[in-house]
Amino acid sequence: MHHKTISRLICIGLLGLMAACASKPEPDRLVLLGDAQAAGDMAEQVAQARALLADPAIRGDVRADLGDILADAGQTEAALVAYRQVLTEASAATPPDYAYQIDLRARMAEIALAAGDKPRATEELSAAIRQVRIHLGADHPRLAPLLAFAIENDLDNARIAEITGLNVDDALAESVERGRERAFAAASSRTRALGAEPDFDLVRVFFGTNRAPTIKRVAMVDSKPVFDPYKYYGGKHAPLATGSVMVSVPRNRAVGDIPKPSIFSFDRRPDPAKHVILGDMQVDATMAEFLANVRISLARSQRREIFIFIHGYNNDFPTAVERTAQLAVDLEIDGAPVLYSWPSAGSVFGYKADRAQITQATIDDLEHFLHVLTEQTGAERVNIVAHSMGNEFLVRALQEMADDERAVPAPFDQVVFASPDVDADDFIEMMDRVHGLAKDMTLYASAKDRALQASSRFNKSGRRAGDASEPILLAGLNTVDTTPGATGGLDLGHSDIFGAAFPDFQAITWLSLEPEQRCILGKREGKTGTAWIFGTPRADYCDAEDFATAMTTVRRLGPDKALTELQSRALSGVGDAARWQAALRIVESLKD
Repeated sequence: MHHKTISRLICIGLLGLMAACASKPEPDRLVLLGDAQAAGDMAEQVAQARALLADPAIRGDVRADLGDILADAGQTEAALVAYRQVLTEASAATPPDYAYQIDLRARMAEIALAAGDKPRATEELSAAIRQVRIHLGADHPRLAPLLAFAIENDLDNARIAEITGLNVDDALAESVERGRERAFAAASSRTRALGAEPDFDLVRVFFGTNRAPTIKRVAMVDSKPVFDPYKYYGGKHAPLATGSVMVSVPRNRAVGDIPKPSIFSFDRRPDPAKHVILGDMQVDATMAEFLANVRISLARSQRREIFIFIHGYNNDFPTAVERTAQLAVDLEIDGAPVLYSWPSAGSVFGYKADRAQITQATIDDLEHFLHVLTEQTGAERVNIVAHSMGNEFLVRALQEMADDERAVPAPFDQVVFASPDVDADDFIEMMDRVHGLAKDMTLYASAKDRALQASSRFNKSGRRAGDASEPILLAGLNTVDTTPGATGGLDLGHSDIFGAAFPDFQAITWLSLEPEQRCILGKREGKTGTAWIFGTPRADYCDAEDFATAMTTVRRLGPDKALTELQSRALSGVGDAARWQAALRIVESLKD
């Protein structure tokens, strides 16, 4: 599946569209297509895809996804026509989105090659390489994978050189060498030149995945394989594999943002101070190699902590890596950030196909991976968060861990269920067996989560666990209702912990604070327990920004030094004295 640029940022939005369409008397082709994908009915998929492509309102990534369906069915020309329409639309955009155009051309080369049309694949790939060289620069991380694709598939290198002005073999070797050294060289040179810390963070994201590779032949440079993190893994199931990806994440951005070069009109070349850049990827030969690398990362840290992220529906592999890296930076993880990536199709039509991946084999893979991380790495603290559909994998894996006699007592410090797209009754039943696996378990839910509201209708089931309209209140589970903190507008309310409620999430991850200690939360008593309400602080000095300042200061300095620092700043009158005073009162309240 080609690398998404815009639709992945609003991936759950399709569910809202599905819900709206479901109220119409005529057949909802989007739902019918999803049903056909889940059932593996290729003829019905093609019929629905062709019908949708006839609608001029279908544009962008949705049209490209439909083209992929036709390509998988062997209807190459129709698929390329769909992609050409998307490329024409993208080429007319202002400002130009060159990264997106390059990805479209690369996918067209893949489709042509799969049909045995090497000359056409060569032309499309050459156009993509030329655009990288002209618009993004020879140092862009997209260049090496495109050149490797040409070598892997024996395309016409002479023709590529004629169009691009690059010798494929030489350019690949140079690009790989720069790619492997780029992040480290950029950090050291920037530090030496400015005498200051670089304005980006380098994150090594470790991963476990049961996605199948899509690349049959991997290019080699200096006897080392060149893996493309954007292309290597697809949406099919395979045995569990592990590895890591180096990611550059800018510091000068809003919390939760994942900025890309294509978004900015004048920033067409990747700058690690401004854009997220996926770099060198390694795939481990054995689990022992993975463990050795994680242990090295922990040994180099002070906190020796592991942070595990499990993504939700419609996440391809690079999107999941980017989100894990962003969370690792915003949470200042000191140890090893780890992604578990299950084989989501990465398609806006694939909701049912994604849900069909919740199999015993996938759950067993995740359970095994969690055992390895909690029992064999030597980590002093392991936190885990799952988002959306990823919660179903997590809760079922936790059930198996709870029933497994080899599991260590309470292997996790914090377990967080973020906007879980899980049937509420099933969630309640499963939670009865797993609460002893962590020091604390937290559920983030919202009554304004439009994605989960659509999911309830799409699944023809009752409420979802992440819907706070009727909050789940259980012993051993802290339920945080983020509804009052919702920003409104286009926000689907499905990712509150990555946005408005992030300071509360930080307090859990960093300091293991109980709800009573987090003055940012209000309190509402129910018949079966207490719901904690984000956006209704219990103290007038405890707004989200002040709370975030207090938590960050304690995280970095420790409680005692944080008090001293905040007292000094509050008395100095320099800067925002009111902010420092409020943060001081918040930290003081932790001592009570």
